Amino acid sequence: MKTRTNLVLTAVLAVALGGAAWAVLRPAASASDPGGAADAPVVTEPAVEGKLVSGADVHMETAPGAAEAAAHSHGATLGCTDWEIWTARPATRVWFGGCVSGSQTVHAHLADGVFENEFAGRADLAADRDYELRVRYRFDAAGGQTTWGPYARRAFRTDAQRKPLPNGDRWVVRQPGYRVEEVADGFELPVHIAMVPEHSDDRAAPLAYVTELYGSIKVVTGDFKTRTYAEDLLNFDPSGKFPGKGETGVTGVVVEPRTGDVFAAVLHESGGRHYPRVIRLHSTDGGLRAAKQTTVLDMPGESQEAAHQISQLTIGPDGKLYVHMGDGMTPETARDLSSFRGKILRLNLDGSAPEDNPYYDAKDGVTARDYVYALGFRNPFGGAWRPGGGYYEVENGTSIDRLAKVDRGADYRWNGERESMREPALYVWERSTAPTAIAFIDPQVNHGAGFPQDKYGHMFVAESGPTYALGPQELGKRIVEFTFAPDGSVSDPKPLIEYNGKGRSTVVGLAAGPDGLYFTALWPDAEDDDPTSANAKVYRVRYTG
Repeated sequence: MKTRTNLVLTAVLAVALGGAAWAVLRPAASASDPGGAADAPVVTEPAVEGKLVSGADVHMETAPGAAEAAAHSHGATLGCTDWEIWTARPATRVWFGGCVSGSQTVHAHLADGVFENEFAGRADLAADRDYELRVRYRFDAAGGQTTWGPYARRAFRTDAQRKPLPNGDRWVVRQPGYRVEEVADGFELPVHIAMVPEHSDDRAAPLAYVTELYGSIKVVTGDFKTRTYAEDLLNFDPSGKFPGKGETGVTGVVVEPRTGDVFAAVLHESGGRHYPRVIRLHSTDGGLRAAKQTTVLDMPGESQEAAHQISQLTIGPDGKLYVHMGDGMTPETARDLSSFRGKILRLNLDGSAPEDNPYYDAKDGVTARDYVYALGFRNPFGGAWRPGGGYYEVENGTSIDRLAKVDRGADYRWNGERESMREPALYVWERSTAPTAIAFIDPQVNHGAGFPQDKYGHMFVAESGPTYALGPQELGKRIVEFTFAPDGSVSDPKPLIEYNGKGRSTVVGLAAGPDGLYFTALWPDAEDDDPTSANAKVYRVRYTG
């Protein structure tokens, strides 16, 4: 979730620039800087001086490798980080995250601090204005001795606020012949949506399942009525501020065609940490209410944090379950075959590891490597199967995002450095739009969503954008369309619909139904509505000819 994800749903960022770039980004030492430049953080986000960012979704990051090296030079550990945002004119501190620790030591969001002075009481930075990020580390040595290092600084600017178009439509259609319709409401933080395979004409039967981030799954029936399928799926209180700490919980969902059972991706708390888990839910009343829950795959010891957690689930043409795993804000695990994090996993529906997986070797017992289908991912929040053409994923990156075809056993090379997101990739968003989901138009599935033949085989992607920002956004809050060339390359994205309301609503989940593209709008549409109120909606994009 930038969700987008972003939940997408948003797009959350945790990178490290390496090698030669460090000398450019480090501030000079001074007499008041006893540690000198070597102890200053290496700012990796905002990625460049003067970068344009959303005032509602500022991502602040430093290179973790450089931080560890600085702490080691002191014979100490990295204790915490001071994050500060100052206005440029006048130079006034307007946001402060004091001594932030944990994963936020090198990756912070606005939810990790408080607004102050002229911005006291705000939830975002003022638009179209210049700012400066200031960040420093505290080093903790043996015996309780602490030392504060020097500040690093990075100038940035917030985007101008776009105003809704005066036609009054909540969603603007960018291609002729389509319309956006509200399908169902009463959702709280709806993330992914999964259509029921081969939905019947029975209007009382389940049509789709929608995960709600804070612990529930809703079922939408063919008459567009909504009821709770499962609840209390989390054993902890996931609530927190947005964007950032509040982005944790239930995400991925898929329906098993033969039984109608629902698989979901959740986090489980143990010892104060959150660990990924895949669960299976079985119904005895035709899919309207879950009667039994079993754990399919548990991954203890693989802690994950907000928005870099377990996410999308799909069932492939081979009948296997594919599980998307974020890197847990620990990039070094993404290419480590002993870790589940930063991977796309492949497993049997009972949770066992298929023996034909690319890294399967049970000689030392079944471990994480036996489940790995592909590795080297940062936050692969969405994915889908192309008709007869393999598996594709969209991934939230670090200032840039990527779309990639997922090949068996391949390494997608995420190593903590922003540029490692470029290869292998089919398409790179040079400014992050936080892509969160993929849907293909397949004439053999759900009647091609009722779309015309010239859309068959096309790929549609949800771009959640700066998900907590109000109103329309230049980057995201839309559905875009990709077409394929004969060699498998893709076109530039073409907008299908874009958000045009005054609230925080955005696109996160996306699936092709029998009569259109269905999508979840993560937040309520009202400008002053609480993000966790049960006023979010599910929509569909329908072809009208």
